[in-house]
Amino acid sequence: MQRIVEAQPWVKEIIDERDENVAQTVESAASCIAQKEKKYASSLPSKAMLAAIQESCGKTYQEITKAQTQTVTLKDDDMSRWLWEWGAEIEALAKEYPLIKDITKGLKKNQYPAALFVAGGLMMTLMTRCTYRFYHRPEELRRLNNSTLIIGDPASGKSFATRLFKLLASPIVAADKIGKEAINAYREQMRTKGANKEKPKKPKVVVRIHPARTSNAQFIQDMVNAVEEVNGEPMQLHMLTFNTELDNTLSLQKGGAYIDQQALQLKAFHNEEDGQAYSNVDSVFQEFYVIWNYIYTGTPIALKKMVNEQNFGSGLATRLTCIPLPATNFEMMSRETTVDYDSDNRLKKWAEKLDKMKGELSVQKIVDELYDWTARRMADAAENDSKADEMLLKRCAYHSLNFAAPFIVMRHWDQMKQDGQYWCGEFETDDVDWKLAELIVNIQYACQRHYFGAMAENYFDNKLKDASVNVQRKQKTLECFDRLPDEFTIEDVARCFNLGSSASARKKVTRLYRDHLIEKVSEDKGGQKALFHKTGTIML
Repeated sequence: MQRIVEAQPWVKEIIDERDENVAQTVESAASCIAQKEKKYASSLPSKAMLAAIQESCGKTYQEITKAQTQTVTLKDDDMSRWLWEWGAEIEALAKEYPLIKDITKGLKKNQYPAALFVAGGLMMTLMTRCTYRFYHRPEELRRLNNSTLIIGDPASGKSFATRLFKLLASPIVAADKIGKEAINAYREQMRTKGANKEKPKKPKVVVRIHPARTSNAQFIQDMVNAVEEVNGEPMQLHMLTFNTELDNTLSLQKGGAYIDQQALQLKAFHNEEDGQAYSNVDSVFQEFYVIWNYIYTGTPIALKKMVNEQNFGSGLATRLTCIPLPATNFEMMSRETTVDYDSDNRLKKWAEKLDKMKGELSVQKIVDELYDWTARRMADAAENDSKADEMLLKRCAYHSLNFAAPFIVMRHWDQMKQDGQYWCGEFETDDVDWKLAELIVNIQYACQRHYFGAMAENYFDNKLKDASVNVQRKQKTLECFDRLPDEFTIEDVARCFNLGSSASARKKVTRLYRDHLIEKVSEDKGGQKALFHKTGTIML
């Protein structure tokens, strides 16, 4: 409201005349409305203010206030539409990434995004011996980390994730079997040995997959033990947790089976250092790095328990990849009369190949593109004066690179070479690879805003008292873009976005063009100004 008021010419005149404190005036009015004082709550704004609001927002005051209660529903409708659009884009990419067809087998297009992210999370865990360098602190070798939640109502078709886990995690399951058998044999010996008999020595084994019902002591012990020599250096391999019941997992945390799991969840995304010093003999007494990928499917209620207004400041939200799984709307799944063993075998074979990958990935071009994408989004956040967007934006590029990496490696597999039992090699990424990474980063950012946008705004607006409010402000970027005609010039951009110079307008046009939202219709020629045409809709 303050931004709208200050932009009006008649307000600028008042400021110039008597140095009016607009911020204080708006804050005072908002405070009175919040306290439901009759002199503000029962009356409309002045005629000048009503006209200013309509001019700035493109809607009347009555339309805005009437629509406020419908914001969440409209947002859900937008997400429903985007899921179909993203599904179509994923389907188109299957020409270059054939395994996408096997990953999305039997699913509707609006379920494709969820399948892409579950498969990506599992495949990057297989590539645990791989690293890359990011634009933030490039001296550090980064790992392929993910903290994935697939969010859908009960009976919305989350079983596809179980199929992908059984096929893609099969190499890790097979390797874990040796370690589990050794531990069970050791425990049996401990039970059968007499009091005066010499106790067997506990074997040091590698077990990487852990169910939700795992104690902290066992999990940390196994995480510390999961070390392998890669390129002459010890490397800690990723732990993996997959569970189709996020609701049940959260209740276990409170019941003693896996207390204080969130501390590990927070540190896993950037492999941060943790430690413990307990007195019992079974716990590890040392510092350690949290190397752990987890994938859960659950309901919106479970997500609300995991991330809410009270704990939003922990930073877990931006570390999570939360992908919606839409309702089935009474539609039956397609009836399968035959078993497609070929599809399952292709997934298993690629899982075995990715499990044998090692070394640093040559993805610098993708990193550079992600830097530019983030810079464009950050410019939008600055225009909107939105600290919430800035916060939700910062980790999106990590998510994009991590999930895209396995698909990019598979596409360039002919450039891989075998080095002993492992495969490695350098490859050159191209526009097709960037198209996949760009789709993933757009999905991640849109889903971040879908699930956490209102909470982020409330966090920065210091409005945590009413946790039930989930209404997002309409973004200035979206408002200005909507005001643009279908065909427009640089001058139209300067006017609609309220930019002071043609140079600023040209920069804005460049950003819109890079994000595939506009295209050039004609060049400056013979006194005719260059024309541009809208080709997309801002989702972010």
